[in-house]
Amino acid sequence: PAGMPGFSLKNKAKVTSHEVAALAGVSRSAVSRTYTSGASVSARTREKVVAAATKLGYRPNALARSLIVRRTQLIGLVMAEWENPFYTRMLRLFSERVQAEGYQLLLQTSGSEADADDAIRRLLQYQVDGVIVVSARPSAVAAAECLRSGTPLVLLNREIAAAHASSVTCDNRQIGRDIVAPALKAGYKRLALVRGDPTAITSEERTKAIRRAVAAAKAARIVAEIDDCFGYDPGRRLMTALWKSNPRPDVVICSSDLTALGVLDGARSDLGIDVPGKLGVVGLGDIPQASWSAYRLTTVHLPIEEMIDL
Repeated sequence: PAGMPGFSLKNKAKVTSHEVAALAGVSRSAVSRTYTSGASVSARTREKVVAAATKLGYRPNALARSLIVRRTQLIGLVMAEWENPFYTRMLRLFSERVQAEGYQLLLQTSGSEADADDAIRRLLQYQVDGVIVVSARPSAVAAAECLRSGTPLVLLNREIAAAHASSVTCDNRQIGRDIVAPALKAGYKRLALVRGDPTAITSEERTKAIRRAVAAAKAARIVAEIDDCFGYDPGRRLMTALWKSNPRPDVVICSSDLTALGVLDGARSDLGIDVPGKLGVVGLGDIPQASWSAYRLTTVHLPIEEMIDL
């Protein structure tokens, strides 16, 4: 506040590594090595540098160091679907893993392919050491821009037609078989498939596997396929329309737990349907809410930790 004794709005000059080196009686390169992960520096030198830095209030300038080593130690992350607890958990795990490796996460949000491309271009302006795209799908053009800049691009649970972009995905054919197996085993015969983005390769592979599993069951059949339905509210609204359809499904298989929870509440709370007596609901992702006593949702676990470690 203005007028407070000893308070000034003027910026205090930042302490430099030269000043730390002078006080510690070491070279400037010794100061740099002290604050560089993995660099060689003796315990005695480190002790003197840290003591001098503490006394002077010195903080190493990561941006300045990045200009010297030509590495920013920044990893760009592009993510959409923030309302989905599956991806918010993934964000936390990514942050923990990246920091454990001595990097920092630079986050950009995305809502469409065009948004994903713009987000990647913004990250490239910060000279990030790599870009990870989650729950979004960039274009081959954006992937080519990463290639030209020498920036690795990795897609998680997404694929694009670009040889220079790496992709980490699950076995979606097996997921398709796993997601439909409990429904068929429980004796449900009329399946409704509820998907988010039907054009995603991961979704296409799962759907094909489900169709083959249902065809092999012979007595079962798919009576409805709903696309572009993702999230709690859309799932809850959808349930009313599904229950009015003819033939009426006796099990709803969703491509996300969040959608499945909406379907489940729509069935129980809005329509008074006995679940699982009259209707089965199956999700995908194994989010924490799926195990809540109010839901106890049947779901398929996805190995997030293993995917991130790759």
